[in-house]
Amino acid sequence: MQLKKSNTRFLLWMLPCVMIVLLLLASSKEAEKKGVEIPSIVQKTDFESLQIQFKEKRFNKIKNKRDQALTIGVLQTEENDIVPVVINYGGEAYRADVRLKGDWTDHLEGDKWSFRIKLKEDRTLMGMRKFSVHHPGTRGYLNEWLYHKAIKDEGIMGLRYGFLEGFLHINLKKSDKVLTKEVGIYAIEETFDKRLIESNQRKTGVILKLIEDVMWRESARTHELGKVTGTSIVGKYNLRYSKNNEMTITAYSLESIYKDEDLKKQFILAKNLLNKYKKGQLPISKVFDVGVLAKFTALANLFGGSHGLTPHNLRFYYNPITSMVEPVAFDNNSGVLLKEFRHYWKSTQDTVFMQALIVALEEISAPEYLDELTNKYQAEMDSLSLGLKKEFPNEPILSIEVLKKNQEMMRSTLDYLEREIGKKKKKSSKANR
Repeated sequence: MQLKKSNTRFLLWMLPCVMIVLLLLASSKEAEKKGVEIPSIVQKTDFESLQIQFKEKRFNKIKNKRDQALTIGVLQTEENDIVPVVINYGGEAYRADVRLKGDWTDHLEGDKWSFRIKLKEDRTLMGMRKFSVHHPGTRGYLNEWLYHKAIKDEGIMGLRYGFLEGFLHINLKKSDKVLTKEVGIYAIEETFDKRLIESNQRKTGVILKLIEDVMWRESARTHELGKVTGTSIVGKYNLRYSKNNEMTITAYSLESIYKDEDLKKQFILAKNLLNKYKKGQLPISKVFDVGVLAKFTALANLFGGSHGLTPHNLRFYYNPITSMVEPVAFDNNSGVLLKEFRHYWKSTQDTVFMQALIVALEEISAPEYLDELTNKYQAEMDSLSLGLKKEFPNEPILSIEVLKKNQEMMRSTLDYLEREIGKKKKKSSKANR
């Protein structure tokens, strides 16, 4: 078939136009990726800089969400809270999606707001595609860093955790100017996806958690009502959600899980196990790897982790090799002095687990354990402390004396557990005669 001359002329005319449009689109995408040229910065520490570049309209959306959270006392996140940004790290630009993060408003005070960041185009930063940045004090400064080192040393699943110097850039719409906010030192914390599993040398699987949404909506209503009526609020949230099992179980990346038959089967198996445990139909030793869980519980207490042992902060990995659930260390808020031992969620009725816990406590509560741990990481801790003290000179960057006192409390708990287990063994022996 031969084209008419008029059609040929039309095509010859259209071809350059199509090429120009394609070039403009490509240029636009590249410009969005790079963003407006990021202003030069002056750092106050030796930490790597993390720069987040917003368009003014998108920054205002984030700010409005932050102001709303300060009004009601709780941050309630939704899908449409996410805005696109450009991240600059190590001299490279990364396209990313960002939203505010943190349940309580300590994550939103001053200019150092906490963000959840997800890089686009399957790119990674420090090996992470999804991560959070927050005020180092919300997790206990260097104590949380050392906690994750101890966790990983014991072969328990932990997060990549470190420190950066943060800058926010807002591209002002009505001018070519860029407003820069020097927000100071951030802690950077890995979040939950396949890369976390891989970095912990585990087989690809699913990570589960308890759904908190209803609890936080109730907390928001309670705080808002308290402000309107001038009444005080007792406690941060209603503990019935942990005591009466009102939180249901879900998994991270659920949509992707249901597209993969193996992961879908794993999720169903893990959810059934955890539900039976939650309802008291299975003991903890039939659901969890008790050796791993016992050491996790001991380490959480060593570092003062009453926060990390609160049920809605727990994270669970289903190990497809062992068909057992393992804990994932998260949000321990380390460096807190504990008055009493914090047991793992609904764990105290299982003698098998209690025996494993005794073994773990004997090791972790020994003075030489903490001495060896701190000696191993002393050089790194000294370097990180030096940087953190430039911004937080009067804060407890590392609370070794607190950890030693927590060990004393753990040794008292160990004595008590050994007596209780001994009593149960005697009763069992008499019953079997």
